[in-house]
Amino acid sequence: MSLFPIILEKLSICDPEQLGFNKTMPAELNSAVEKFIKIKKIQGAVIAVSRKNSPVYFEAHGFADTHNKVPMAKDSMFQMWSSTKPVLGVAAMIAIEKGLFKPEDKVSKYLPKFKDIEVAVLNDPKDKDISPLGVYAEIGGETGFFTNLYWKIWSWFYDGYYIGYIPEHRLVKADKPLTIHHLLTHTAGLGTNGLGQASASWNAKLSSGKGGGKQEENAFLYNLTIGSLTDLISAGPLDFQPGSRFAYSGFMGLDVVAHIIEITSGQTFDEFVQTNIFDPLDMKDTYWNVPSEKFDRIVSISGGGKDGSKPAGETKFFSGSVGLISTARDYLHFENMLLNKGEFLGTRILSEASVKLMSTNQSGDLFSQTEKVTKGAEGFGYTVSVTLDPEKVSLKRGTGSFGWAGAAGTMSWTDPENDINVVIMVQQPTKEFPEDIARIVYNAIIK
Repeated sequence: MSLFPIILEKLSICDPEQLGFNKTMPAELNSAVEKFIKIKKIQGAVIAVSRKNSPVYFEAHGFADTHNKVPMAKDSMFQMWSSTKPVLGVAAMIAIEKGLFKPEDKVSKYLPKFKDIEVAVLNDPKDKDISPLGVYAEIGGETGFFTNLYWKIWSWFYDGYYIGYIPEHRLVKADKPLTIHHLLTHTAGLGTNGLGQASASWNAKLSSGKGGGKQEENAFLYNLTIGSLTDLISAGPLDFQPGSRFAYSGFMGLDVVAHIIEITSGQTFDEFVQTNIFDPLDMKDTYWNVPSEKFDRIVSISGGGKDGSKPAGETKFFSGSVGLISTARDYLHFENMLLNKGEFLGTRILSEASVKLMSTNQSGDLFSQTEKVTKGAEGFGYTVSVTLDPEKVSLKRGTGSFGWAGAAGTMSWTDPENDINVVIMVQQPTKEFPEDIARIVYNAIIK
């Protein structure tokens, strides 16, 4: 029996044993969260776990505002960062189902400026085109002779990476057209911290926000949209040949897809997502721009460079990559729809075929090669990583599980093999915390 939609004021939690979990799982999860709070790895968390369409764990721990001792609540709102990306993935699948575009379509079909985009390669050797794995420098950030020499020596220890300076380079033609498939799988080479991005004039402009003065700078940043961003980055160059490598585009690649959705649907991306995803899934606390009456529910991040931070003002930049703010409840609804093969409470959001397409490894061995995970352990679908072999991965979940995470620590996934959804809402990123949560849930399954 489904206990969705979740009404927090009347939240009903099922007995773990009735859903095939060890009865100790809730206590183990409580202990794990409290341990990480005690050692100050996280300020607090909201963790939600469901199985067979029923919540089996939903608890808030720690503080939403450490400085003012405001307790974390089950409806606390979190900055999702790259946990925004699976929403874009679902939006793209909906658009594909509507016949708005196909994954194999050329980006230039909808954005003609991408047609002749080039690829940045090292100037030497001349007879071989080499695209570095990473270049961590930018135009306008050049250093003096001795500092530059220091960074060159440092870069020798990191084969394939250039740190602190931009190596001499040239541009070559892309050997195949850039496609929507490349963007959805992070195999496009667009905005992946490589030589193309480092040497691009648009990167310097985005990094500095310069437009000739503070007033103009503020206007440029305030008026940035996914349309104006796409127009900027269409000049290229790419970081590598399309389809030749997996390299994560944290901010940009998926925004091009979001803008193509705008062009083909006639709606702004936020409107498309609201009408096709948020409204039918009853995701009533998920926004790019949080209403003023809900603003005090946003977690105030404690520690690091974002200490005390909350989103500043309204944005016109409705990104497919970052920017959403949401709750554990809303994201559990989202994951539950995916677990039910595209359906939520009798309403079909996606076809089973679309969910399968999104959650199937679409990148061959490219993901494991770049991310240095064991071959055959993990792959990458459309905006989500996919577990191929649970015995070879550190994040324990069933074969075919899929999901993604955000830079501030949020993570969620769907495990179809075991009929499980997990949503982890935190605002401090750690490798160990989600691994501990996943291990407890996975090991609690009564075989």
